[in-house]
Amino acid sequence: MKALVLSTNNYRSFPSRKQRFAGRLAERGYDVLYVEAPVTWLAAARPKQWPKLTAWRSGAHKRGDHLWTASPTPWLPYFKKYEGVADHDSLTYYNFLRSLAGDWTRDVGVVLTYLPFVPRALQLLGVPVVYDCVDDHSAYPGLIDKPTVDVLESRTSDIASAVIVTNETIAAKFSSHQDKLSLIQNGVDHGLFATPAMAWLDTLTALPRQRKLLYVGAMHEWFDARVVGAVAAAYPDWKIDCFGDALPAVRRELAVHANVVLKGTLSQNSIAQVAPQYDAALIPFSQSPLTAGVDPLKFYEYAAAGLPVVSSTIHALGAFGEDMVRLASTPQEFVSAVQEAVDTDSLELRRYRVQSSQRFDWSFRITEFDRVLDTLAHPQS
Repeated sequence: MKALVLSTNNYRSFPSRKQRFAGRLAERGYDVLYVEAPVTWLAAARPKQWPKLTAWRSGAHKRGDHLWTASPTPWLPYFKKYEGVADHDSLTYYNFLRSLAGDWTRDVGVVLTYLPFVPRALQLLGVPVVYDCVDDHSAYPGLIDKPTVDVLESRTSDIASAVIVTNETIAAKFSSHQDKLSLIQNGVDHGLFATPAMAWLDTLTALPRQRKLLYVGAMHEWFDARVVGAVAAAYPDWKIDCFGDALPAVRRELAVHANVVLKGTLSQNSIAQVAPQYDAALIPFSQSPLTAGVDPLKFYEYAAAGLPVVSSTIHALGAFGEDMVRLASTPQEFVSAVQEAVDTDSLELRRYRVQSSQRFDWSFRITEFDRVLDTLAHPQS
């Protein structure tokens, strides 16, 4: 029996939610094809994306036991603006799957999709579908028409046998599908982050002040450089280390602050080793419909490392107390929250965060995912 994972991300060494769920399908005995994010022909104008325009020619690549990846043929642009274009691209996508060696459209037991843009392909596949909605796709910037994306997503959720969401904000979009709706939040490899955190804490008799703040993640449209700039200006003797890919506009805005250091990407293992020795961790997101619906993975990782967290106002984090995360709506509130988080921190709170965040471990999320799979018409044991 086969399973298809239709992803919005490329496959990489970082074990994302999408890859973890794909891995779980493989553990359940499926032969899994993880289909990477599609690109449009507009990628021809971006030299860094040129390899993606021809990656489909190499077919499927074996990544591990029962797991393969493939990169689809390019799409026409404007599929987020016009439903007809989306259906054309959906048919292109389906034909690519049919063309792959291995008969990946035959004997398929389940499709796990993160793409809300290919309902026509899902219809043609004609098998049980799980739609895992981790973002508000209609809130992204770019060549997009919100009503069109909403229609495509509605068609996808109508076809799906099960719909998964990461938080209540996203869940509100699927109120007509309560009978097949499940909430599975993001998670963390708890041991990866907790082990070095506890090892470091056990060497201390008092919590030192390092004058260091941490941010981990992409610095793209949702990243609020104004907030980070305000913190940098308020605490010029503190260093703010930012790990991740940054847009040129973000780099330019932060370049005026000598104490903001853009350190590039670092492996998850390496982040876990250094994270505990920061004073606090930041989630500086712009206020927008997109960020209102996020369930930030970095929060769970920060918490497992024992760090106090200061975040822009994000609905999914409102359920946690200030011992875990402080929320701020303005740059000045953010500056004050950083000081409060550091001033009130202690060894006891660090240990509490590490221990209490064990409930966020991916093993519990996988158990919830298993329950969803078990509700399908043809469960795989």
